[in-house]
Amino acid sequence: MRVTRRAFGTGLLAGLVGTTGCLDVVRDEEPLTFEAVGARPSDEALDETGYRHHVTRSEPVRETIEIAGQSREVELLNVLVECDKALELGPTGRLRAAAFVAFTTPSFEVLGRRFHPGDRISTRRLATELSSKYDELSIGEEVDERTFTVFDEEVDVSTFEGRAVLGPTTLDVHVHLGSVMNDADFVVLAGIHPQRLEREYGNVAVLAESLAATVE
Repeated sequence: MRVTRRAFGTGLLAGLVGTTGCLDVVRDEEPLTFEAVGARPSDEALDETGYRHHVTRSEPVRETIEIAGQSREVELLNVLVECDKALELGPTGRLRAAAFVAFTTPSFEVLGRRFHPGDRISTRRLATELSSKYDELSIGEEVDERTFTVFDEEVDVSTFEGRAVLGPTTLDVHVHLGSVMNDADFVVLAGIHPQRLEREYGNVAVLAESLAATVE
């Protein structure tokens, strides 16, 4: 299961530029570029859960924003980490039908004020962003919420019902979504797996709670 490029970036940027009080930044003529550190599960957690680290890549998002009639170009250098797992699905065979993603976008500080999307992005909005950018995935209603401990913070992780297309197969899936600040980074975590393999929820928790700041 793959997440398409820039699955969250544009929506998170909208949360950033929606913050009031940054007119002085917009009037500056120099381009603003901010880079995330990134986050990925530990090797021990990957071994324990049977997931593999598939890829770490940079996800740049560049937009021209307008505030109070002033335009300004902003570039966020995000980091996307994808992990996946092959599962036995009966007559369907063995498919890479489970995924864990950590998407990291930078916050930034200007004139003593810090701007980040964390206070403006709900898990429902994250679900909408992911579903809109990933044609093979549709996300429905929220059905559960639990608490993980990530970067020593308690994080509410919402579970949504969904449908995912993997080649000729369509699966009912659960999508787990949460977010947390890690120093100057805003980290979105997402786990996706077939609903009938609910034990994978425990693996999502292990991966999420092992996240550490890193970049390759």
